[in-house]
Amino acid sequence: MVNEVINMRGIRLVSDAEYEKRIGICMDCDKFEYGSTCMLCGCVMQVRARLKDGKCPYPKQKKW
Repeated sequence: MVNEVINMRGIRLVSDAEYEKRIGICMDCDKFEYGSTCMLCGCVMQVRARLKDGKCPYPKQKKW
């Protein structure tokens, strides 16, 4: 699924460095489960963290 999103036309992605930073923050978050899922929004974070318009769903204090 992640590769499908990356290869979609018209999708704006962050740099590899920004993605690694974001996904690293997710992996340390207490709301990150199963190695992929944010329990706040249900998103696969390997996809959401890649998207330029993606935002951290953590309430009140976004982590990235």
